[in-house]
Amino acid sequence: MIVALVPDPYLRSVVEAAGHPEEDVVTDAAQAVEAIEFGFPRLVILSGTGRGALVGARPDLATLILERERLSRWERERLAAEVPEERAAYLARRLQGAIAEYALESTWVDRCLADLSRAVGAPLPPPLRSFGRRVLEFPTHYQDLGAVARAVGVSRGALKARFRRRGLESPYTYLRWFRILAVAYHLSDRGVTVAQAAHRLGFTSDGNLCRAVLSFTGMTTKEIRTLRGWNRLLVAFAWTYLTRPQLCAWGTLGDLFIRDVA
Repeated sequence: MIVALVPDPYLRSVVEAAGHPEEDVVTDAAQAVEAIEFGFPRLVILSGTGRGALVGARPDLATLILERERLSRWERERLAAEVPEERAAYLARRLQGAIAEYALESTWVDRCLADLSRAVGAPLPPPLRSFGRRVLEFPTHYQDLGAVARAVGVSRGALKARFRRRGLESPYTYLRWFRILAVAYHLSDRGVTVAQAAHRLGFTSDGNLCRAVLSFTGMTTKEIRTLRGWNRLLVAFAWTYLTRPQLCAWGTLGDLFIRDVA
């Protein structure tokens, strides 16, 4: 996920075009604040000269500041070409390079998806990877199917129908599994309490989190804290809902979860 606190609408559109097609690019101001406070972005993009108080409270966040001088330099270099490239496409390409330079190379989300791929025994299809990344990186936002449906521009009914036509379980099943994986990954840090994990991941209380884990997996929060518990979760998810036919079906959902980019 990339979070852009950029007031200029034109520049926001450039940031959206520069992001990876499998990740969210959050430009809405209210959602951006929530994503910085509770989410796990690989990069925060700011316009101006400083990190700001909200970003400064998260020293773990990578930031890219689009100062006026940087943008002016890019524009001069564009115009210096014998045949100047279209401005938006040029800026998106330069921004992609800057994102690669400043963004975190690997996050816990990348490691989680890699572990799941190993449990499956095959690469995850891009639509599944994108779906999982969105939920894992912004769990307070993706708590229900309504948020997923809005993100991809369809109704909840239409979203369920696409899964049903492909013989897949309800998208809510996959949503819950990724949220449980987020819980397990955070609780693997013994310094994180159940209450802290619940707050960070969008559960209403620690009791609600415990009940969700137990009812969905048959395991307690104490059990999923362990490496053995983590592996049990991965295997249960992979062998039940990510079989080879199901992975093939996920592969046909690319138009739904993959963003159009430059």
